[in-house]
Amino acid sequence: MSTQTTAGASAEEFAERLMGAAIAAFGTDMREAQAEMNRPWFEHALPGALAGVPDLDAVLRRPGARLADVGCGGGWSTIALARSYPEAVVEGVDIDGPSIELARRNAEAAGLDVAFREGDAESLQENRYDAVFAFECLHDLPRPVGVLAAARRALRPGGTAIVMDEAAADSFTAPADETERLLYGFSLLICLPDGLSHRPSAGTGTVMRPATLRRYALEAGFRDVEVLPIRDFGFWRFYRLLP
Repeated sequence: MSTQTTAGASAEEFAERLMGAAIAAFGTDMREAQAEMNRPWFEHALPGALAGVPDLDAVLRRPGARLADVGCGGGWSTIALARSYPEAVVEGVDIDGPSIELARRNAEAAGLDVAFREGDAESLQENRYDAVFAFECLHDLPRPVGVLAAARRALRPGGTAIVMDEAAADSFTAPADETERLLYGFSLLICLPDGLSHRPSAGTGTVMRPATLRRYALEAGFRDVEVLPIRDFGFWRFYRLLP
């Protein structure tokens, strides 16, 4: 007998519904709400957070440094990088066309000349970037290992890859704390359905634990992962992936 959900559908039917719910199905409100939720952190906290990691800050401050922001969404993370490192060449990339248009409008309103383009990580030119960032998007991606592998190939010698993602607990415990409950709510609402809407999919969801991120990074060819000493940055954690 199939397990029944509270809505009366079988678990198999419920899974099929999840797999069809790409973020585009949620419309403009969801896209803009997600961008605006993260905006204050990128605008007000990200510059100081990156400056607080001296060796990373030194890479980003190199004149002519090339920085790529993969999965840039509405562009606020890319805009923050461009403001913080005016001597760098900053590029935002996202597979969602409407998000790219939104990012361009946001950059124009901010008075910044930032390059945004529609594309995936595979479109990054190899051996070109001093840093590749993935801000709060890796857990959404159906093929995170492929994205990280493309990011690694895109790095110049001495370059660095930075992933900012939810600060999920190291392991599952019950009862979960308030942050963990919030992350599971986000996951069931949008992140997991969006990831499962593409096949094949890793089906990661919002609650991506550090061990999962490390496994993805090692499979992508990185030799190790370290957690950066960035504290009190919402419910996010910063990882540096070592080529």
